[in-house]
Amino acid sequence: MADMNMKFSETKIGDVFDDMVTKPSVVQKGTKIRQIIDLMIENPLSRKAYVVDADEKLLGMVNTETLLRLVGYRIGVRKSGGVAFYQFLRDSLKEEIDDIMTSVVPIKKDTMLTDAIELMVKQHLNDLPIVDENGKLIGEMISLNIFKKARDLFED
Repeated sequence: MADMNMKFSETKIGDVFDDMVTKPSVVQKGTKIRQIIDLMIENPLSRKAYVVDADEKLLGMVNTETLLRLVGYRIGVRKSGGVAFYQFLRDSLKEEIDDIMTSVVPIKKDTMLTDAIELMVKQHLNDLPIVDENGKLIGEMISLNIFKKARDLFED
């Protein structure tokens, strides 16, 4: 197990890019929510849709939790109370990704794998976007690919 720990601590994202990084679900600013849902259905390993500008620079993301909340609003699942009702009114009419996207912390190929995993653990993330030196989205590090490499850290 110590040998496996050493390998992780000496590895950069770029070293495992071809094995551990997947193609992200990507949408342009202004995309309709229905299109985002279709894209996420097509790419079930990813739990996010990343929003990029015309130059493919990363602007933000939408995760499955946000989309599920909007589905809940549409079917009438909501808490009672003034604040909950206000949130329902505010969010239930949203139709474009610009209305629901949030900021995201990207990593780069020169990021250490252990630093990426630490970021995922501390911020409760299932995946991380990877950008190049110009901020262009080039991939996504997903937890399932980390599990494939890390399962030998655990006994059968």
